[in-house]
Amino acid sequence: MGLGLDAWWDEPAYKTCNTLRLRGLFIFRKLREHDPARLRDVLAELYRDDQPEPEDMGTFKWQTILAYMGASEDEIADVQTFMGRRK
Repeated sequence: MGLGLDAWWDEPAYKTCNTLRLRGLFIFRKLREHDPARLRDVLAELYRDDQPEPEDMGTFKWQTILAYMGASEDEIADVQTFMGRRK
């Protein structure tokens, strides 16, 4: 089913994200709006002490977070591409 991420990339707020950091923060904001408790749980599991900056997170961490949040394989690939981290 997925998260319906396709619509995110057309939002004006995303279009102004011209750095890896801003794109990551945008994605985190959207995931938080979708399911804040679920995002908090997965981040606590992956980062017990401090949550890193989105630009410092690797492909595997993004994939894990997105999969846990319910993103489809295609959506995960899209986010990796938009983050500039596609394998």
